[in-house]
Amino acid sequence: MTETHRGLHHIAYWTDDLDTAMKQATRLLGVGPFRVIEHVGLGDFRFRGEPAVLDHSAAFAQWGPVILELNVAHDVQPPELRDALGIAPGAVSHTSWYTGDLAAEGEHLAASGCALLTTSVGGAVANWFTGGALFAHPIEIHQPTAPVLGMWAAVRNESKEYSND
Repeated sequence: MTETHRGLHHIAYWTDDLDTAMKQATRLLGVGPFRVIEHVGLGDFRFRGEPAVLDHSAAFAQWGPVILELNVAHDVQPPELRDALGIAPGAVSHTSWYTGDLAAEGEHLAASGCALLTTSVGGAVANWFTGGALFAHPIEIHQPTAPVLGMWAAVRNESKEYSND
């Protein structure tokens, strides 16, 4: 993957109860099934360049042309990270797109007034930025790895099976 796709790939929300949020999304939006990742491994995770902790679980389901991601935070350090990510039940966690060149997309966002918040290099390679003047929530940019691309494909395929039942 070498191109940048700035179209909405997924949108994520914070919740305080992942199971309840998944049931509600299935009931109200008709999405599912959800693929849950407990305690998402972020590898080398940094907030404003310093080591940080974002221990969270996430659930993913296809929602029309985009993926719906629901997140619950278990441990967030330092406390300023919680504020920067706007962690509160019902709040938008982030919107996301992907790129084949994370450094170039980061430069584009910085030039657009979106400051770098976090970096992670592990199972996923993704950076979070402030929403700048565009969004009141963070933006997550993925440079997807093979496992992430596989997970996205599985979410898409499981949704097709679910909607045909």
